[in-house]
Amino acid sequence: MSAITEKRRESSILKSAQSAPANSTPTRHKVRFAQLSIESALHDVLENNRVVEYEELLQNLREESFTDKKFIEVFVEAKEAVPLMKPYFGMLVDLLLSQRWIDRSDEAQDAYKEFVVELSIVQKNFCSMTVTKLLKLFLPTNELQKNILPDEQQQRQLASVHDLIVRLKNVIPMIFDVVLTQLRKQFPYHKKPTQEVIGFLYNVLRIMEYASIYCDELLDIVFYHLLQTDVNIPRSDIENSEYADEEMIFEMAAGEEYDESDNETMKHPIAETLDWFMELLFSYIEQMVKADGQGDRIFKILLNQFESHILPAHNTDHAQFVMFYICSFKISYMEHFISSLWKNVSNPNKPPGVRQASVGYIASMLARGKFVPLNYLKSMLLEMSQWVHSYIQRCDSMHYNQSLKAHVVFYSVCQAIFYLVAFRSNHLTASAKNLTFLHSLQLSSIVTCQLNPLRVCLPTVATAFAGITRAYQLAYCHTILERNARRRLATVYRNCTLLPEDCLDTFFPFDPYMLKKSGKRIEPFYLQYQAHDTAEEDTGDASGSGDNRRKRYESISEDIDDFIPESKRHKQQPSASGVDLNGEFTYSYGVSPGFHS
Repeated sequence: MSAITEKRRESSILKSAQSAPANSTPTRHKVRFAQLSIESALHDVLENNRVVEYEELLQNLREESFTDKKFIEVFVEAKEAVPLMKPYFGMLVDLLLSQRWIDRSDEAQDAYKEFVVELSIVQKNFCSMTVTKLLKLFLPTNELQKNILPDEQQQRQLASVHDLIVRLKNVIPMIFDVVLTQLRKQFPYHKKPTQEVIGFLYNVLRIMEYASIYCDELLDIVFYHLLQTDVNIPRSDIENSEYADEEMIFEMAAGEEYDESDNETMKHPIAETLDWFMELLFSYIEQMVKADGQGDRIFKILLNQFESHILPAHNTDHAQFVMFYICSFKISYMEHFISSLWKNVSNPNKPPGVRQASVGYIASMLARGKFVPLNYLKSMLLEMSQWVHSYIQRCDSMHYNQSLKAHVVFYSVCQAIFYLVAFRSNHLTASAKNLTFLHSLQLSSIVTCQLNPLRVCLPTVATAFAGITRAYQLAYCHTILERNARRRLATVYRNCTLLPEDCLDTFFPFDPYMLKKSGKRIEPFYLQYQAHDTAEEDTGDASGSGDNRRKRYESISEDIDDFIPESKRHKQQPSASGVDLNGEFTYSYGVSPGFHS
C-alpha cells in the first residue's frame, strides 16, 4: 500500500486536462490521470489483475470535490465504461451513485441520469442499489429545517429525482417492483422527526402522480405506516399533551394577549407527525376526487385499503377518517361505504369481530356525518330493525342462551339502533312523519325481547335512548334498566369488578377528531351532539359552555357521554355496568361510548 500511496501523491486519475503534457492528445470525453481513464483502470483489473489504478480511482472519487465541468466528464466516461462494470466493481458503482448531483447544473444532472439509465439497462444487478440511492434523496438532508414540506428549491431538486425514476420506469418497467420494495424498507419509523416521515410521504404520494397503475400498492405502504403512527399515539396521550397547554392559556391574567402563531402545532411530536400525515392524505384525496375520472377510482382503492388495514385494526383514532373525508364529497361514496359494511354484518361467514366493527362504523358514520341525508339514515334504521326482528323470531323458535358471546352481532346492531335514535333524536322527532317512522320500527319489541339487549348496552346509550323513547311513547325502558341493574348487583365480585360479558365491547370509530391542521377539513362535515329539547327542559344544557379551545379537550378528558347533563354527572368514577361501587342503580351514566362534544 505504500507504493500506491506514493503514486497517489504524485498525481490524480481525475486531474484536469491542463495538467497533461502539452503535446498529448487525450481521447475525447476521457477523464485522465496521465494516460489512464476509468475504462483503462477497469481493463487493468479484468485483463492484468492489477488493482493499483482501480484503488486510486476509488480514493479520488471519495475525496475530490468536483466542479460541474469535471462532474460531467466523470459521468460521461462512466457511462461509456458501464459494460465493464461487473458485479465485483460494486464499490465503484456505489461511489458513482453516491455523488451529490441534484443541486448541480442541468447539464451535470443529465450526465448523471444518462449514466444511471445506462447502468440499469446493461448491468441489472445494480438496479436495487440504484433505486436505494435515489429513494434516500427523499429524506431531508437538513435535520434542523423548520419547514415540514419541501420548499421551492427542494421541490426543484426532488423533481429531478422523480424525473429519473420516470425514465427508469419507461425503459425498465419491472424496475418498479424494486421501487416498491425499497419504499417499504426505507419508509421512516414513526418516531423519527416529523420532517423525515412527512418528507418521505410527500414523495411517495408524488410517485402516484406518474405511476397511478401502482396506486393500490403505494397506498398499501402509506396505510401500513399511517396505522403504525396512529396506534402509537393514543387519544389519552394527545389529550394530556394538549390539555396541559390549554390550562396555561386560561390561567393567564386578564388583558394578557395570547400568541396563537403556533396554535396549529400539536404538542406531542408523534401527534404532530400524524397530523401532517393526515393532512397530506386529505390533500391527495381532494386532488384526486376533483380530477376528471379519478374520484371513483380512488374511492374504490381507499375502500379496499380500509377493509384490508383499518377495519381489522384495533385502537385507531384518526386513520379511519380517511373514509369519512372521502365520503363527504359524494353521497354515493357514503352509500357504497355503508352498504359494504352492512354486507359484512349480514354475512354469517365473516368473523364476529369484523361484523361487530362494521356495525360500529355504520352507526358512527350515520350519527356524525352532516352529509348523511335523513332519508338514508331512516332507511338504514329500518334495515337494521328488520334484521333484529328477524333474528329475534329465529331465536324464539329454538333453544338459546343469553350469553353476550353467542349473540354479539345482534347486541351490537341493537345498540347501534339505540345510539342513532338517541344521537339523531332532534332530526328523527322533528315532524309527525318522522315520529310515525320511529313507531314503525317497533322499538318496544326489541327492548322487551328475551335476549334483553339493554342488559349489555352501554349505560349512556341506554339512558339517552330510554329518555327519548319515553318522551314520545316509543318504548318504556326504565323498568327494564332497573331490573337489569338489580340482577347485575348479584354478579359483582368482592373486589367490585364485573363479569367481562356483562357489557358490550363497543367501538365508535368517528369520535371527535383531535388533530389541529387536518381537523379543519373534517369540522365542516362533522355533526356534534346536541341534547334533545326534552332532556334540556329537565336537566339544562347538556353541551355546557365556555371557550371553544378549552371545551374541545375538557369534554374528552372527562370521558363522559354528551348525553349526560352536567347536573346529573356523578363525581365518583362509574362502573361499566351501571351499578356503582356502593350498590346503587345508576344506569344514568357510564364509560363514554364516543359521544363527545
